[in-house]
Amino acid sequence: MAKKALPPLSAAEQALMDILWKKHPASVLELLEAVNQGRDEPVTRNTLQTQLTRLEAKGWIVRDDSSRSHAYEPAVPEQRGRTSVLTELKQRLFGGSGLALVRCLVESGEISAEEIAELKKLIRQHQP
Repeated sequence: MAKKALPPLSAAEQALMDILWKKHPASVLELLEAVNQGRDEPVTRNTLQTQLTRLEAKGWIVRDDSSRSHAYEPAVPEQRGRTSVLTELKQRLFGGSGLALVRCLVESGEISAEEIAELKKLIRQHQP
């Protein structure tokens, strides 16, 4: 049975998921510190809490209420989450074509020679 499609993420939500995939469980305070690291204009606690509530409603994260400070964890494994985001991006910007997405990366110079070599290796490994 196919897994239910995940709702798309905003850029801020994606940044939060990146943090949670690296460090979880995490409290609001820990997340606030990580989100604001290196920012000129810090995100407020209320804004972060709103983003967390939205991510929870979308099914991307779960909240553990068993302690005084709530802990948040990804509800979606990183690989599945990134695949979902990439699929949505590919569909929205490239008409669903993986080739068009890769072509854009290569032709724009956004992919290094080392990455191209790695792609060639992956392609060889996945050929029948």
